[in-house]
Amino acid sequence: MAIEKMVMFNLIASQEDEHCILEQLLLSEKIHLNVEQASKAKKYLTEQYEVEAKNDDFATWISKLDKMSEQLLNISQSISITPIINSHISYKVYPFSQAEEDLTVFLKNNADPLAQRLEKDKHKKKLIVLKNIVDSLHKKNIDFYELSNMHYLNYELGLLTYENSVQLKKNYENIDAIILPVGEIDEAKETIHLVIYPKMLESATISLLKSVSWQKIDLPEEFLDNIPNMQAKFEVAIAKIEDEIAILDKTIFSKIECKQSLINHIYTRLELEKEIAHLKQKLWHGNEVFVIYMWAKADEATLIEEKIANITDRYVLSIKEVKEVSKEIAPPTILNNNRFFKPFETIVKMYGLPSYNEIDPTKFLGITLCLAFGIMFGDIGQGSLYIIAGFILSKYNESTGGILKRLGASSVAFGFFYGSLFGLEHEQLPWLPHVIGSPLSPYNIMPILMMGVGFGVVVLTISYFIGIANCLKKGDIEEGVFGKNGVFGYVFFINLILLMLAIVGVVPVSPFVFLGIMVVALAIIILKEPLTHLAKKQRPLIKGDTGSYFIESGFEGLETVLSAISNAISFIRVGAFALNHAGLFLAFLVMSEMTDNLVLKIFILVLGNILILTLEGLIVFIQGLRLQYYEMFSKYFGGEGKPYNPIKLGNNKNIKL
Repeated sequence: MAIEKMVMFNLIASQEDEHCILEQLLLSEKIHLNVEQASKAKKYLTEQYEVEAKNDDFATWISKLDKMSEQLLNISQSISITPIINSHISYKVYPFSQAEEDLTVFLKNNADPLAQRLEKDKHKKKLIVLKNIVDSLHKKNIDFYELSNMHYLNYELGLLTYENSVQLKKNYENIDAIILPVGEIDEAKETIHLVIYPKMLESATISLLKSVSWQKIDLPEEFLDNIPNMQAKFEVAIAKIEDEIAILDKTIFSKIECKQSLINHIYTRLELEKEIAHLKQKLWHGNEVFVIYMWAKADEATLIEEKIANITDRYVLSIKEVKEVSKEIAPPTILNNNRFFKPFETIVKMYGLPSYNEIDPTKFLGITLCLAFGIMFGDIGQGSLYIIAGFILSKYNESTGGILKRLGASSVAFGFFYGSLFGLEHEQLPWLPHVIGSPLSPYNIMPILMMGVGFGVVVLTISYFIGIANCLKKGDIEEGVFGKNGVFGYVFFINLILLMLAIVGVVPVSPFVFLGIMVVALAIIILKEPLTHLAKKQRPLIKGDTGSYFIESGFEGLETVLSAISNAISFIRVGAFALNHAGLFLAFLVMSEMTDNLVLKIFILVLGNILILTLEGLIVFIQGLRLQYYEMFSKYFGGEGKPYNPIKLGNNKNIKL
C-alpha cells in the first residue's frame, strides 16, 4: 500500500501515570498527536466520561528547566563538550531528581576551576594587548617608571585614530601639554601618543583629550620600566599565566568521556522534562485523569499498547480504524512506496502531500515521468552518464540521485529504440541496434509526434479515472461525476480527441456526432450543482443567486473547453522534444564534418554532448515536470494531506490543540 495504514488511539489514564506514559510515547517516536476537532473531543469527553478540560500553568516549571539547561550548556561549552540526546534512558533508571542532583554536584566541582580559568584567560588576553602596544612603540628610550615619579608633571599614554590625530595636531599651539606620537598600530589604524602635562592643568588636559575620543592605556604599576625591561616583564607574566591555565586544564578536561556521558544524561533528562511539560499543556485534564488523542501506524498499535500496559493498568484505550473516525478528522499521511518509486516521493511532496484517503500518485508519476523523459531524451550514452552521475549523487542526496538513475535508465532504453549513442545514430554507427531508427527520419517524424499525443491521451485518461475515483471515495458526486475533471469532463475531453480524428478522416464517423456529445457534456458540467442536488434529492437546486451561478458556471465551461484543447496539444511537445534532441546533436555533427582536424572534430562532438546533457537535459526534465504538475495533477491530485509528525524530543513546541 502506497499510503501507510493508520489507526487512532483514544487514551484516558490516571494523572499519576501521565509523566511516565508521555515519556515512553516521546521516546518511542511513533505517535502523532491528533490536533483536530479539539472542541468536539471536549464535548465527547464531557458527555461520555464527565471530564472537564483544564489547563495548568506550567510556566514556573518550564522556567526552572530552562535555567538548568542554560547552566548545563554554559559549562559544557566551557569544556568543549556538545550535549547529545540519549534516547535510551528511562525515567525509573535516571529520574529527574537524580539529574538535578548530578547537575548540582557537576556545577560545584567544575564551576570554580572554570571561573579561575576564565579569569586567567581574560587577564592573559589583556597582557597580550598591552605587550603588543609596548612592542609598537618606536621611541625605545622612554622610561615609564621615571615618568610616573615626576613631581610637577603627569603623563598619559593613549590611542587616537588617524583622523583625530590630525585634528589634535592642528590645535597644538592651544594646548598646554607636550604631545608626542610614539608608535602606531597598523591593524587598528590608530596611533599611540604620549601626553605630558602640568598636574595643575590635569582637568583641562583630560577634557581636551576626551573631545578627540582619546583611548587611555593603563599600564599596570608592576610593569612600569624602560621599554626593553617592560617587554621582558610582560613575556614572563604571560608565560606564568599560561602555566597556571595548563594546570587548570588538566583538572577541567580530565575524565572527559565520563563528563560527556554525565552531561548527555542530564541534558536528555532536562529536554525530556521540557517536552513532557509542553505536551501536558496541550492535553485535556480533569477528574484526576488526562486524555490524549493520537495517530499511529496500524502495525505499531500493539507495541504502543504494550508500552502503556507496562507502566500502568489504570487506563482506558480504544483503537479505531480510519473508517470508524469522523470524516472531518483527517489522519496524517505516511508515503510507503517500494525501493524503485521511493525517490519520486520528493517530486510529489514538492507539489503537496496526498490526503490519507487519496490515491498516492507516486507510482503513476514515476512511470509516466520516466517514459516521457525517455521519449524526449533517448540516448544510450547520455543516459548511461546520467546513471553514473546518479550513483555518485546518491552518496550526498539519495532521492535526487535515485531519480537521476531512473531517468537515465529510461533514456538508455529509448536510446536502443531510436538507435542513438552520444548522438551518433545508425548512419554513423551501422552496428548500433535500433527499433525505429532516428527520430529525424522522414518516416518517423509524424509517428513520433503522434506517439507523443497518444501518450498524452493515455496518461490523461488514467489521470481522469484516478481523479474520479478520489472524488467518489470522498462522496463528492458533484466533482466526481458532473465536474470538469469528473466523468462528464472526461467525456468532453475524449470526444474532443475523437472530433479531431474524425475531421482528418482517421475515424469514419461524422464529426457532428462527437460535437453533439461535447455540447451535452459541457451543458452538464455547467449545470453540475443543480444536477447534484437533484440526484441527492436536495432543495433548492441552486444555492444563492441564480444569475451569479450561471455566470460563474459559464466561465468554468469556457475554462473546460480551453483546458481540454490545451491538454490535447501539450503532449505534442513530448514528440517535438524527441525531434529537437536529435536535431540539436545533428547541428554539432554537421559542424564537426566541416573540419578535417580530428582533435577539433572530437572537441565539437564532446562539447555538443556536454551542452545536451546539461542544458537540454534540464529543459526536458522541466517539461516532464510541467506535464505532471499542470496537465495531470490538476485532474486528480489535491495535495492537501497532513504530514506524519511524531512527537519526539525538540519537535513539539509548535503543536497546538
